Amino acid sequence: MAEEKITHNTECKSESHSKHLCYIVSQGFHLSNVEEYKALVKDAEFECRHCGRLAKNADSLCEPIRL
Repeated sequence: MAEEKITHNTECKSESHSKHLCYIVSQGFHLSNVEEYKALVKDAEFECRHCGRLAKNADSLCEPIRL
């Protein structure tokens, strides 16, 4: 089975995009920092309108909406 390449929102204009889940997951953060990643998504309160990822804090997403 081929490995799927995870991409991030290249259209995000936020200066903190490097802290958004789509970006850090594309860099393998979820594999190399499992516990830190879990803390970012546990008890999620927001969903990204762009990619559908869930996060505890709105700052972790490009286009957050409250769940």
